[in-house]
Amino acid sequence: MHAEAWNYLTSESKKLPAGLKVVEFGSHNVNGSPRPLFADCAEYIGVDMWAGNGVDWVGRAQDFDGESRFDVIITAEAMEHDPEAQGQIISAWRALKPGGVLIITAAAEPRLPHRCNGSLGDMGGEYYANIDPDTLREWLADWSNVEVLHDKSHGDVYARAVKGK
Repeated sequence: MHAEAWNYLTSESKKLPAGLKVVEFGSHNVNGSPRPLFADCAEYIGVDMWAGNGVDWVGRAQDFDGESRFDVIITAEAMEHDPEAQGQIISAWRALKPGGVLIITAAAEPRLPHRCNGSLGDMGGEYYANIDPDTLREWLADWSNVEVLHDKSHGDVYARAVKGK
């Protein structure tokens, strides 16, 4: 995970109390994980398509049903690799309690296409599409306290949204 995304996640994690139940979509740790930022949480579940370091539940984020029992959902640098990225937001809504927080970091213009492991060049058949900040705002239209930031100098989009009651 690059420094700017890490800094955003660090800042957001400091706004939250200890003892929360957290889910991370795209949790396979290939270049950093937000998990250490939530060391004081009550529960942390990593969700990813591939088993590996940081993965507790193997499957698509869209298929994860947290039964409205989680406080925080994180999707960090994963949405651009998902052809059904909006489905992560729908799944987060299902998994979060009312008042729960969704935290997103993703690639946006002008970031270059990259593989899940961060390498540039041949995509090897992997899906990739930068996340447009305006599209992300549309996907979050039913959420409250939505904040979407576009860091054009680093090709990042960051978002925070709260599940309404």
